[in-house]
Amino acid sequence: MPSRPQSTGRGAPAASRLRAMDALRLLAAAAVMLFHFTARDHARWGEDVLPADVFGGVADVTRYGYAGVHLFFVISGFVILMSVWGRTVPQFVASRVSRLYPAYWAAVLLTATLRWWWPGFGAATPTEVLANLTMVHEPFGVASVDGVYWTLWVEMQFYLLVLGLVLWGVTARRVVVLAAVVPTVLTTASLLLPELDARVSVLGWSPLFGAGMVLYVIHREGSTASRWAVVALCAALAAARSSLRVAHAVEQVATGTVQPWLLGGIAVAVVGVVAVVALVPRVRDLDWRWLTALGALTYPLYLTHEYVGWAVIEVLAPRAGRWLTLLLAVAVCVALAWLLHQLVEERTHRPLRLWVEQRLTGAAPREPARAGAADAAAR
Repeated sequence: MPSRPQSTGRGAPAASRLRAMDALRLLAAAAVMLFHFTARDHARWGEDVLPADVFGGVADVTRYGYAGVHLFFVISGFVILMSVWGRTVPQFVASRVSRLYPAYWAAVLLTATLRWWWPGFGAATPTEVLANLTMVHEPFGVASVDGVYWTLWVEMQFYLLVLGLVLWGVTARRVVVLAAVVPTVLTTASLLLPELDARVSVLGWSPLFGAGMVLYVIHREGSTASRWAVVALCAALAAARSSLRVAHAVEQVATGTVQPWLLGGIAVAVVGVVAVVALVPRVRDLDWRWLTALGALTYPLYLTHEYVGWAVIEVLAPRAGRWLTLLLAVAVCVALAWLLHQLVEERTHRPLRLWVEQRLTGAAPREPARAGAADAAAR
């Protein structure tokens, strides 16, 4: 039996692997995938046939799968703070570059090739593909090769905020203060200045990142009334923006009506789910390794599922029933995600991280004998 990691004192064990959090990441990706396959406004199921016509009442549920994005951002706030606590700027930058770019480059090239080859998708231009490979194409007005990439630009803006925190120095008090002040200011700006929100997309999503960060502080250092008050504040801000702004945006790309109050409630619920996974011992301490194996598929699945899944649906929908078609589309996307994880992420993450860190520090970084939980969780 493996020995249990040592505790930090008032909070959870410092080096424990949150395997349930890995599974939660995959659940978020699955929710977004089902939204794209069964509720988004497209004609992949047949000419003049909308997903809502195919799935009926199911689409009334899966259109709220868009909230998987909300869950991603709360988890990101938690995990990124975990990964930077006690680390240097070069270590943080190296971990993010090596984590994000290899699978992303593969996904951009794969999706661009599929769009060029597949009838009806419409090809991205070579300039668009090259710009997309940088992951910073959106602020320059370059269209994404795949629409799901918009969340990566939000993440990149959050990383810049975290980089500022690392330069200042990460402490529990500073995290809690920033999570109270920054989301309040940015969400207010998002609601009052929609043109600014369109250009600086992290504004309205900042409460979700803030909630995740404070939940990590509670996980690490223990509960206090002030910390939970900030979590509640962030959840309320996220609910307000989801109700007032995001619900309308979802309706623009989905079939059917989105209830603002329900999407706002889901924004609060995802914060609660992450809190349960991070803080309830019976869930937090789960040591089922297969949960981590599933979680490893999240990022490549998210990056590649949309166009690949739509292609499978177009081929099978006229020949197979809706449920068999959906099942096979999901299976193909999961299989592709596994291949990308094995052939790209597993082979490039550690060498690229070490290379980037060495270039930033001018000296070869010392690799620990065994990866810590923070590094593993951030992958």
